[in-house]
Amino acid sequence: MEIANQITDWLTLVAIIIAFIISINHMDKKTLVPIQLYIFFSIIFNTIIKVTDIIPQDERTSNIAHIANNIFSLFEISLLYYFLFFRIRRIQFRILIVIFFLLYVTTCGLFWTIKPKSFYSFSPHLFGIEGLLIVIPCFFYIYEILRSDISINLKSDANFIVTCGILFYFSLSIPTYFSWFNLHYNAPGFDKILLLSNSIFYGILFISFMKAYLCNIPKQKQ
Repeated sequence: MEIANQITDWLTLVAIIIAFIISINHMDKKTLVPIQLYIFFSIIFNTIIKVTDIIPQDERTSNIAHIANNIFSLFEISLLYYFLFFRIRRIQFRILIVIFFLLYVTTCGLFWTIKPKSFYSFSPHLFGIEGLLIVIPCFFYIYEILRSDISINLKSDANFIVTCGILFYFSLSIPTYFSWFNLHYNAPGFDKILLLSNSIFYGILFISFMKAYLCNIPKQKQ
């Protein structure tokens, strides 16, 4: 299982790099700039994680990986929210997105302050909360699409494809993170299966980004 996880992680990193190359070749898609930045930061984050896996393991190495993970979560929700914010039209939904963002940042700040060592450790519940807060705006966008009178080819709509990719990955990761400790202690070794499935879903997320960059961006009224 360890070998399978390593292979999947490397394949996922390759998928992220390919997605970034495709995004560079389609710089004309201005609405996907937040996604391009997300891909770029994902390359940096995953490279750091792979380096910490390769070098000798000690407490400092583990701390670097966890710090990178926690910092990346803030970049992640910021960039994905920025993308979704400008795809969503209803002011009520936009206000909720701002509230959700402030809620997550505040939650992280309080958690890391009250438990200082938590910033240097893996906190799956925080990532579960992040996933939940990212999934909700995805439903906002899809709701507006379904309620819209505008004729849209969803199969080739880049914004819709990106949103579906985000919804797919984070909706599946939510139960994984919230049940992490229970499964870890009650089913030893099952965490490796969770890591493997999460890496596969993460790779599919970037495949959806590739698909989006190869599609047309619909013209929308601002």
